[in-house]
Amino acid sequence: MSPHFEEIRLRNQALADKLLALTGGGQLARTVYAPPQDADAIVGHIEINEHHGVGVLLQRLFGQYKNVVSIRSRNYYGGRQDFGAMHVCISHGDVSRDITIWNVLAGLRGATIQRVLCVPYFPDDALTAIALKEAFGVPLCTFLMDDQNLCSDGISDPVMTELLAKSSLRLAISAQMCAGYEAKYGHKIWFMPPVAPARLIPKELNQLPEQALRERQPVILGNIWGQHWLESLRATVRGSGVTLRWYNNSEFRWLSCSAEDLARDGIVPQQGPHPDDTLVEILRQAPFVVLPSGTLEETDDRRFIAQLSFPSRIPYILATSHAPILVMGSPQTAAAQVVTHFGIGMVAPYQRQAFSEAVERIRHPDLNLAMRRAAFRLSPRFADLGAAEWIWQSLAKGEAMDGRYEDLMPSPSLDPGVSIARSLPAS
Repeated sequence: MSPHFEEIRLRNQALADKLLALTGGGQLARTVYAPPQDADAIVGHIEINEHHGVGVLLQRLFGQYKNVVSIRSRNYYGGRQDFGAMHVCISHGDVSRDITIWNVLAGLRGATIQRVLCVPYFPDDALTAIALKEAFGVPLCTFLMDDQNLCSDGISDPVMTELLAKSSLRLAISAQMCAGYEAKYGHKIWFMPPVAPARLIPKELNQLPEQALRERQPVILGNIWGQHWLESLRATVRGSGVTLRWYNNSEFRWLSCSAEDLARDGIVPQQGPHPDDTLVEILRQAPFVVLPSGTLEETDDRRFIAQLSFPSRIPYILATSHAPILVMGSPQTAAAQVVTHFGIGMVAPYQRQAFSEAVERIRHPDLNLAMRRAAFRLSPRFADLGAAEWIWQSLAKGEAMDGRYEDLMPSPSLDPGVSIARSLPAS
């Protein structure tokens, strides 16, 4: 750390000590104002909680670590978070690089950092991670979970270039994202898929009787982020004779229609919250799970998610319940390619007849059982045991410490226009 930044840090430490003294030095004051030392910094864009996939995955990976400072740039859930010894919201706007470092050190209130993991979504997240790297001289891992540069303009090329160049380890959540960022930026991007709770992975195959496959209702799990996806799903399911039960811990806060409207279309919201143990039992009783994704057309309002992101619910479903997955949308989405590559599901377009035919096929006892067996074989590979330590040890090494995840990576099918149309200019 440079003398200039050390002066700022000491000044903030003095402020924290003064606040502690003013409050009498009690237990509450120490809890609030005593800054963690040599902590791991997890940098993301919003609160880490159970209401979105990235929050669930970060809790699953790092929830057992106590000495964590969680830094975000936005509040979407009223600041509600139960993760880390300390969590702060830091945004920068259009300021100089020195000011970004000042913002970060002021926000840390005397805390010190030993290593950084950044899951960038907004430019502020990338700038915060770079500031931590510069101020503390510590190793930085960038973990790309949502694309904000190839198919989206969320983070500019110069900022992404700097972030990846200053990262000792670069991870991406899908094969498509690995291929796209490697092609554009020239750095090795290692594959790191979402993981599932090991304690919920059954040791025996979860097989349903033929009658249950015919009579039980399929389910939807988690958020449907695209408004276009939701409207396409409603039009597809409406009048098909199929009823879908929708379980979502976000309490359907993003919906543009009523629960009654959805139910009339055959999509029935199930009010939560739904703890893991309850949700897993629901999945184990389901004949299959429907996963809405994108169409990759011009009207697709979340193309950057559909094309490149590996939904964390896929490993969760396959590992905990072995339920087959029916992906709705284009066969070129990351979700569609994952389920077909592993043989754990199938894909159907947003067309009522095609959906009805896919439902009949996936309910067939032989096909359903084959998909469940494929999921059962894969389950241990997606367990969360040791996943966080794998990341930290890989960061220390500067590359993947072994091939446990790289060996799982399917061959990506990436639209060449993604990397060519927005590629960096030749140096």
